[in-house]
Amino acid sequence: MKRKVIITIIILISCLWIVVTINFNRPSPQQVQDETQSSQQLRPKFTDQQIGVLAGLAISPEWLKQNIAVNQLVYGIVKPSDTVPTGVDDYSYLVAADDQDGTVIFFKEEDQTVIIKYTSQHNTKLKTKNLTLTQLSKEFYQTGPQKKQVDDYVERLRTE
Repeated sequence: MKRKVIITIIILISCLWIVVTINFNRPSPQQVQDETQSSQQLRPKFTDQQIGVLAGLAISPEWLKQNIAVNQLVYGIVKPSDTVPTGVDDYSYLVAADDQDGTVIFFKEEDQTVIIKYTSQHNTKLKTKNLTLTQLSKEFYQTGPQKKQVDDYVERLRTE
């Protein structure tokens, strides 16, 4: 009889140990929420000007760099009084102040996607390209020097 009681106690203690171990290893709802929040916080937050520079680097990096170098790159937001192509009324834009080659980059961010509409080198037909902020970030805003370069370009934008 004593033997059965001892075996039963050992089994109960073993079961209790297993339950406690499982519960300690399971993440609490708060931990899951914290992990979700931290993964969302990893997404970089960009200003409209930074998005414009990233779009410029994706579409025409040499044009962007040349116009930044001579302080000719203008950032603006399309106003109702502006004469712009159809479909870019609620976009921001980059254009060279001297506008010698006709390049204009219109852009806007919607749900982590940057919609870029652009003309280049006297080709007035708008082309469209959609890139995610993650793609732009991985391509042009990943390393310390890349971040510094983009932020320096933003500082050198002229505004309208």
